[in-house]
Amino acid sequence: MARALLDAEYSRRLLLLRAVVDEMASLPEASGPLEPVHEAWDLLAGAQRRAPEPVRRLLMDPQTGLWAAHLLRRLRGSSDDDTPLWAEVGRLHALAAAGATVAGTDFRIRVPAHDGAVVLPGLGRAWTPRERRLPDLSQESEPWGVADVSVTGGRARVALPAARVVDVPADPASDAPGWQGTRLFRSTHDGVTLTLSVDDLGLYPVIPGDPGPVRLDHATAERWRQRLDRAWALLVTDHRESAEALAQGLLSLVPLPRGERFRPRSASASEAFGCVMLSEPHIEPDAHEATVELAVTLVHEFRHTLLNGLMHLTPLTEDCADLFHAPWRDDPRPLTGLLHGAFAFSGVTRFWRARCTRDTGRALELARFEFALWRRQSRAALKTLDAHPALTVTGRRLVQGLMADLREWETDPVPRRALQLAERAAAHQRAAWRAHHVVPEESTVTATAGAWLSGGAPPAFTAADSGSEIRTDPAGCRLDVYAHLVRLMVMDPESFAEARIAGTPAATWTRGATAADLACVAGETEEAVRLYTQEAEGAERVGAWGGLGLLIADRHADDGAAGDGYRALAERPELLRAVSGRVTRRSGRPVSPATLADWLARGWHDRAGGAGGPGTPHAEMPRPGSSHNGSGSMSQSARCSQSTA
Repeated sequence: MARALLDAEYSRRLLLLRAVVDEMASLPEASGPLEPVHEAWDLLAGAQRRAPEPVRRLLMDPQTGLWAAHLLRRLRGSSDDDTPLWAEVGRLHALAAAGATVAGTDFRIRVPAHDGAVVLPGLGRAWTPRERRLPDLSQESEPWGVADVSVTGGRARVALPAARVVDVPADPASDAPGWQGTRLFRSTHDGVTLTLSVDDLGLYPVIPGDPGPVRLDHATAERWRQRLDRAWALLVTDHRESAEALAQGLLSLVPLPRGERFRPRSASASEAFGCVMLSEPHIEPDAHEATVELAVTLVHEFRHTLLNGLMHLTPLTEDCADLFHAPWRDDPRPLTGLLHGAFAFSGVTRFWRARCTRDTGRALELARFEFALWRRQSRAALKTLDAHPALTVTGRRLVQGLMADLREWETDPVPRRALQLAERAAAHQRAAWRAHHVVPEESTVTATAGAWLSGGAPPAFTAADSGSEIRTDPAGCRLDVYAHLVRLMVMDPESFAEARIAGTPAATWTRGATAADLACVAGETEEAVRLYTQEAEGAERVGAWGGLGLLIADRHADDGAAGDGYRALAERPELLRAVSGRVTRRSGRPVSPATLADWLARGWHDRAGGAGGPGTPHAEMPRPGSSHNGSGSMSQSARCSQSTA
């Protein structure tokens, strides 16, 4: 599959480049001080004929895709940029120069230079440090200039605008005076090789709006090399099918600074096929935890790459304005984002399933939790997708194939404790997400608050989740805090205990957690209820309403049919939050969240006449494990701007 998608993407990349050249045919002046576009194209085509494989790798470089797509949008008027158009067009000239260099062709061509530097795609950067540049009063305020690139007798040179000539080393991946090479990380284990170019010189961010990459120093680059070697050995040994696919289709790495422990940062983009942005693991390279984290994140992001390739060939969804709960994200996601995540996390689930048979000790305990969690979360997302009419025939076949995999894994035994922690982590994330992003219908909130203030029973219709809408709350972040703390408790119980004793999470790897969350994960229910109540009443933290609703429902888990009202309320923390706020504003006095929850839950049950009376509101109440699990779509009020699934 990976090879077929890679070949299809190469054809698409060639068509994209051809489209750029064709668009330029009517704008000959747009190449400015550079050679006409057709000369650069001819140079690149000649290099491809002479050295097809090396030039193919240059053309498949993710930076090439990002540049070509951006320029085409700009030429067609759907994008703008401060960069002079001729300099943007001149990336084709730089690509042609790089291609002719690797092909060993003698040539000379002008290319754009920015701030005294020239990037040759896939090869490296020629530059002059600021303190060594000659003054050029005529261009003092102009960052753009023209450089000369040439190859004569196999010797490549770049003549920079500041009158400095840089010799490109025979191995362009190495550094030399005035030259920073595009590093290659090459890992081989048991006959399978992964080769990644290190994109720390790229001009185009993988995710729009992100700052550009920072050149790695030698020590950091070597540390990354060690990490990749260890992760690659683990993948080839224990996850060989995934490793063989990665070896074919993963092309480049954009290294990011160290992330939080248990929260690696990663991203990919459709026009940067084969590229992964990835933060360095928090702990040292020789730690098994770091190796597993890097390996699973590579698998995760490569799944996004594969789906991007498939979506370039055929649509998987029709237009859909709905937003959805994606159990692995803080923000509401569009349908394609949910599908992307479901595909990626089915691969993550498979990874942790294998780890359950290979790891030992704490690592095994973590693997069991992760497998149970992502099996459950993937199931919820796929159930939502399978029921949605906007899937195309191909999209539905894909979803049904993923569901078939999950059905095979449902019988895998997982210890009861891991299952309980996974279920609680899933419920906690879903409840916090709803508290932030789901807004109950105004008439429901008004009627319910009025009933409370008048001393009546809650309206029967409030038991049903109708009329709610999603409004993306930018403050809704780190909603995975329960799962995050479970990982800490499993892998580093000493640090978890220290944070618990201190009463506040002090370390960077507990960022986003509160003392209430620590108490909740530790099983200290009454303390957690007290702390969540303080957070909710003090309007300190929206997500506290989610945790509080779940714990109140737990108090009544053994109440038989009467407990159904509490379970329904736990599924709708946004209603409890909205009614509490409305009552407080109208009465001028705060209302106890627990007392309000009792009124709502018991009122629903009493008006239903007990357990499941015919035609009663109680029959409509969502229950844990039912189709109403917070993963469905609602009307859209705001679309999240984040671009990764």
